Amino acid sequence: MLTIIGHLDTLLNFDFPEIYDFERDNENFHVDLIKMKKAGVKIAVFAVFVEPEYKPNNALERTIQLIDRFHNILEKYKELELIEGWYDIERVMGTEKIGVILAIEGAEAVFDDSALRVFYRLGVRMISLTWNQRNHLADGIGEYEANGGITIAGKSLVREMERLKIIIDVSHISPAGFWDIVSNTGSPFVASHSNAYGICKHRRNLDDDQIRIIGERKGVIGINFAPEFINTKKAEISDLIKHIDYIRDIAGLNTVVLGTDYDGIKNTPPCLEDISKIKNLAEELYIKNYSKKDVEKIFYENWLAFFKSIWA
Repeated sequence: MLTIIGHLDTLLNFDFPEIYDFERDNENFHVDLIKMKKAGVKIAVFAVFVEPEYKPNNALERTIQLIDRFHNILEKYKELELIEGWYDIERVMGTEKIGVILAIEGAEAVFDDSALRVFYRLGVRMISLTWNQRNHLADGIGEYEANGGITIAGKSLVREMERLKIIIDVSHISPAGFWDIVSNTGSPFVASHSNAYGICKHRRNLDDDQIRIIGERKGVIGINFAPEFINTKKAEISDLIKHIDYIRDIAGLNTVVLGTDYDGIKNTPPCLEDISKIKNLAEELYIKNYSKKDVEKIFYENWLAFFKSIWA
């Protein structure tokens, strides 16, 4: 079983070189090269997440540091291959390599369209305008009560992202910002690591109308493994599958993919403790009467179809 993961915060692990080694099986971290191979990971999205203490004044500096780290990792670990377009995916699929896509989570560093184009040249192919806070582009979900939408600069940015074919990620944005993205773009977009509000009433999750429009736009929703987004009480794999069922029933199975949020979350459901355990989800899906083809769609085919629709 091949696997494509839509959101990993693994770049931050390298802040702890005394305890983290990408080439070793690290029990205190969710992702490393050994675990990725065990999971059959073929493509993974590595997010540049700028911690709140760097915002706003040092966000650009930290973003550049993390992008430099990403490229240093590519140079060091030849098992990894940069994905910048569909041609790269086609090439990687025929090799033993793991394709990696560079994303920015929270675009404080993208101060205008010229900065966006520079980040594009550095390999960035997915961006969420916000994390939880408000910035110059839009309100994050942390501003839920204010619920501001996208600014003039944000509207300009998403149009330029669409022109460059940089994937727009709506995880973490406010509801008003979400609908402003819908109004100001025509391309498919993603919620790379979000679940269903109808199952778990956490503000980070998507409501039915949001799920429906992502499906209508031929976008995808990456299931998040954070327990607090899965169940208000203890989260099990069976609870995670309720989100998959729910999104499938509203938007279609082609909308469901894996986001995980590994290395960006503190806890996981039992049996999904790290990326190497992800096949336990496949086994549980089979028990819940998902077919082999259904599971392949969720694990990698839907992501491939989405990437092809944007980049081919």
